[in-house]
Amino acid sequence: MSKSVILLKNETTPKDPYKEIFEEKSLDAFFVPLLVHNPINHVEIVSFLTSEKYLNEFKAFIITSQRCIESLDLVLSLIKDQSVLDRILSKPAYTVGPATYDVLSNLGFKDIRGGADAGNGSILSDLIIKDELFQEDNKNILFLTGEIRKDIIPKKLLSSGFDLIELVAYRTEVMEDVVERYTNIYNSIKDKEHEKWIVFFSPQGTEKITQHLVDNNSNFKIASIGPTTETYLLEKGIKPDFVAKKPTAASLIEGIY
Repeated sequence: MSKSVILLKNETTPKDPYKEIFEEKSLDAFFVPLLVHNPINHVEIVSFLTSEKYLNEFKAFIITSQRCIESLDLVLSLIKDQSVLDRILSKPAYTVGPATYDVLSNLGFKDIRGGADAGNGSILSDLIIKDELFQEDNKNILFLTGEIRKDIIPKKLLSSGFDLIELVAYRTEVMEDVVERYTNIYNSIKDKEHEKWIVFFSPQGTEKITQHLVDNNSNFKIASIGPTTETYLLEKGIKPDFVAKKPTAASLIEGIY
């Protein structure tokens, strides 16, 4: 059965796991990028990562988004002292989901924790708190994050006695022509007789799109990646037809294919 799927996300380069799995299943996938991510604070981050304070006193760092990892990649390219770079890459890195785990591994990090075992920030926080690495007095940890982030990880760790330093690595802004691009794709497939889906990966940048769905009786099915986005959609009066259990292409395809 032929199907069309609108993916409300930037297509990941050089490979996008969602595109690959949809092509494998012969499904038509259309990407609608919502956000532009601009790396910021390079000088500050390089200065901290190469400082004696970080290298000698901080046991690990947290990084939870692929966009932040892209900024970190750029930061690491600016560090020319190989011995310092090796020390940074040897520190444990805590992350959420298998996709970010794989990207960190490709950057050269040797000790990556969480990943597929931590589907969200709350689970990751519990994993960090229970980790033997932090059972001693030294609980210094770095959190590399975006300008907009949830409070779950900082709140949990600070309440458990961690010394958390946050450094903002990128800024996210909603693209100006989101609605126009989304509407063009929506209109091009809305009258097709086969099954049609819209996939929400995050609430960010989708305000006008959700309003469009509320205002128009649509025969599109709705999929949500994770419970946070599901809650957002329900608050907007949109009940998802499927909620992926994990933020992965394999989990999403289970409900669509």
